[in-house]
Amino acid sequence: MLQTIFEYIMRILEVIGVVIIIIGIIKMIIIFLKCFIKRLQLNTIMTEIRIELSNYLILSLEVFIGRDIIETLLEPSLNDIIILVVLVLLRTLLAFFLNYEMKHAPKPQLQKVIKEKKQ
Repeated sequence: MLQTIFEYIMRILEVIGVVIIIIGIIKMIIIFLKCFIKRLQLNTIMTEIRIELSNYLILSLEVFIGRDIIETLLEPSLNDIIILVVLVLLRTLLAFFLNYEMKHAPKPQLQKVIKEKKQ
């Protein structure tokens, strides 16, 4: 009974993680298209688009890590624990480098460029 509940929770977390990624991609496509239609320079907005998408990817990675932890708790074999450690390590490194890139990327200027274009 409890295992069945956790399996449903794992499936829900999988869906939530994928939905987060899809929402981020759709949002970034909309921003890209708006800027393309307004004829803004794409190199100006690409950094901001990447930063925004990185936020969604980091959040989804955290959800996937939580799902993997629950899965390992249900079937804790040595092989599963090793796989979990490797997955958590890889996802944590990916999240770290995404955060690092976001903090050290040039500051977004999209709002400034949009205001200048209107004037």
